[in-house]
Amino acid sequence: MDNVVAIGVGLALRAVIDILTDSDLRLTSTLVGLWEGFVLSHFLHKNPRNPNDAYLALATRFAIDFLLVNSIVRSALTGAWTLVG
Repeated sequence: MDNVVAIGVGLALRAVIDILTDSDLRLTSTLVGLWEGFVLSHFLHKNPRNPNDAYLALATRFAIDFLLVNSIVRSALTGAWTLVG
């Protein structure tokens, strides 16, 4: 259930950040990526024996984000900042 909430919050956060930053690709990707890294780290520490759920939720958020934005560059930057976060 936590992963479903994380998916919803992650998608809502993407929309809010996109509106607040006037669709600035670098800033949006940075903020969303750092948030995704934080969320992924949280869920991996919460359930270290079964990390598949956390990675599945992350992949779902990335897939929906890519379908809505259709930008490989934004997805790549978000993924890079997720690794940093």
